[in-house]
Amino acid sequence: MLSPLVRTLTILASDLRPGDVIAVGGIPHRVRDVREVYPARKRVEFEDGNAYVVARTRTIDVTRCYEP
Repeated sequence: MLSPLVRTLTILASDLRPGDVIAVGGIPHRVRDVREVYPARKRVEFEDGNAYVVARTRTIDVTRCYEP
C-alpha cells in the first residue's frame, strides 16, 4: 500500500478546497468548507469552527494530500 503524497503549494484563495491545511499564525488549520460570500470574497471555514473571509485573489500557502 502506498502512502499519500503531501505537497505544499502556493495558490489563490479561489482555488482552496476542503481538506487543504493552512497555517494561520503558525497554527495549522484544516479547511472544512469554502463558500463565495461576496462577488470577490471567499468564506473559509475550518474544522475547529474558526472562519475567515479572504479576497479570491489572495495568495495562500497550503498543504495538500494526494492519494497515489
